[in-house]
Amino acid sequence: MKKLFILLLLAISATANAVEVSENDTLTILKPKKVRIITGDSIQKIKVYGREGEDKYTYESKILLVDSNYVSEESINKDTWTFDFIKSKSHGTGYPMKQRNLSSRLGFGLCYGANADYKGPQSVGSSWEIMWTIAEIEKYGYGKHNGFSIGFGVNWRNFRIDGRSKFVKLDDGTITEEALPAGYDNDFSRIKVFSLTIPVMWKYRTKQVTFGLGPVFNINTYASIKNRYWDADGEKHKQIFKKIHQRPITVDIMAEVSFHNWFSIYGKFSPMTILNSTYANDVNFQPVSFGIYF
Repeated sequence: MKKLFILLLLAISATANAVEVSENDTLTILKPKKVRIITGDSIQKIKVYGREGEDKYTYESKILLVDSNYVSEESINKDTWTFDFIKSKSHGTGYPMKQRNLSSRLGFGLCYGANADYKGPQSVGSSWEIMWTIAEIEKYGYGKHNGFSIGFGVNWRNFRIDGRSKFVKLDDGTITEEALPAGYDNDFSRIKVFSLTIPVMWKYRTKQVTFGLGPVFNINTYASIKNRYWDADGEKHKQIFKKIHQRPITVDIMAEVSFHNWFSIYGKFSPMTILNSTYANDVNFQPVSFGIYF
């Protein structure tokens, strides 16, 4: 069988000096600069570098033995990067194929304040998160299950409470929880955090599913409190407090499961509280979020 593969690859290389013709599944390359043939117990590979009028052209054909099955791969100019916005569903580009992908990703989820010190009931259904990874580089070696990715993006998170209390910032800068006066009705009270994000993920792929795990570094550039309520006379009021002493940098631990490299289910937890405990000891919490990531 090994001799058969070698003869097949030699036949392909022999056609490289013929006239370039594309008919059915036959590819002929005119005047290649270099032809490399690699043979082994589990792989037979031929790679062509350059052709007439195009020095950077590359053609690669592989036959790989994977789990007692033969898998073939053929590519042209594979050393170039691919870009997806948003990440597109893949067909036959998972394991064991080599991947170098640059993509933009968008995620939607819900937030929760774990180990919260405040007494107001959390409204998880109205506490949302929007993640936009502007650029993510993802890389896998040929025949490798393990890979990695690194990206850069932005993140908006809202943590909302209902009931008869609200977040407030006092004159001395302290962030605390305050009960509404008698006769007042609350609409909502929320803490919003905007961050620049750097996700760094270890990934493990199979043919259908990819698993990811790693830290997300958050540079928290802005945070605010917004309250909306009605007084005893039915008049609507709005309060906004800025500079609420968010931590400048926090770290989330993120896990995701991706299906067909198309969409993911993700979860994140931060072992760090989101606000500076010097100013927000009474209302601090650890951010948790979960949702869908495209």
